[in-house]
Amino acid sequence: MINDLIRDGWGYHDTQSERLAGELEAADLHELKGQAPAHCLRLSNHTIGEHLGDWPRARRFAETVREATADGPVDAGFGVHLAVARYMDDDAIAAQQAEIECLGGAEHPVEAYLSVKSFLAGALAGSGRFADAGVVIAAANRLAAGLGEGAASDRSMAVANNNLASELVESEELDAEQARMMLECAEAAHTFWKRCGTWVNEERALYLLALVHNRTANQAGGLEYAQTALGVIAANGEEAVDEAFIRLAAATSQIGLSDVASAKEHLATADGLAEAWSDESLVTWYRGERRKVAAALGEVR
Repeated sequence: MINDLIRDGWGYHDTQSERLAGELEAADLHELKGQAPAHCLRLSNHTIGEHLGDWPRARRFAETVREATADGPVDAGFGVHLAVARYMDDDAIAAQQAEIECLGGAEHPVEAYLSVKSFLAGALAGSGRFADAGVVIAAANRLAAGLGEGAASDRSMAVANNNLASELVESEELDAEQARMMLECAEAAHTFWKRCGTWVNEERALYLLALVHNRTANQAGGLEYAQTALGVIAANGEEAVDEAFIRLAAATSQIGLSDVASAKEHLATADGLAEAWSDESLVTWYRGERRKVAAALGEVR
C-alpha cells in the first residue's frame, strides 16, 4: 500500500534515496486519496529533488501523481508541492498555474501562498541554492509577520523557519550568507511560535536560537537564549528531555566563555536528567551530543 510506503519512507529517504524513489515510481498511485497525494509529493520532492538532486525526475513523478488523482477532489496541499516541483524544474509558467489553482481551492489563500513559498525556500536550500532560499523565505516572513497574530499561516511559517534553521545548524560548513539565513530563520521561528504555540514550542525555539548563536561563535548570545529557555521551563512545568539538551547548549556556551566550572555543572545536571531515560534512540542522541561538549572540555569519557 502506498500509504504505508509514504509513512515508512521517511525513515530511510536520506540513506536509501534511490531505493525509495524507485518504490514510489512503481507504486499504484491510484490508491492515493484525500491528503495522501500531497504527502506523497512532499516526500518525492524531498527525496528525488533534494537528496538525489534530480528535479526533472521529481517533476515527472509529480505530474504522474496529478494524472493518477485527477478524478479526485482538489487538495490545496497537493498544489503546493506540485508548484514547487515545477518551479524547481525551471517551469515558472506551469508552476504559477499550479499555485493559482492551489490558492483557488484553499480555505485560507494567503496561508496556501505562504506554504508554496516556504516549501520552495526549503527546496532551494536543500538543493544548495542558499542565497535564493534566503530571498524567498525572507519575503515570506515579512508578509506573514504583517498579517498579525492569529493568522492561519503562523504555524506553517514557524515550522518552515524552524526546519531551515535546524538543517543549517547541522551543516558541516557555513558561509556568511548561510549563517545570516540560519539566524534570521531561527529568529522568525521564535516569533511565529510565540504567536501560535505553547510554552514548549517557545522554549524549543529558544534552544534553537542558542544552538545558532553557539554555531556562529556568539557564546554570550547562546548562553542568554539557553538560560531564557530554562527559565520558560521552570516557570511552566517540567520538560526533562528538553532541559537536558538545553543544558548541553549552555555548557557549550560556557566553554566558549572560558567558564569551565559552570559548564561542568550544566553537564552534571543534564546527565542526571538523562539517567532516567529508557528510549534507546534518545539516549544515543544524547550521548552523541554530550561527547561533543566533553571533547570541547578536553574530557575523555
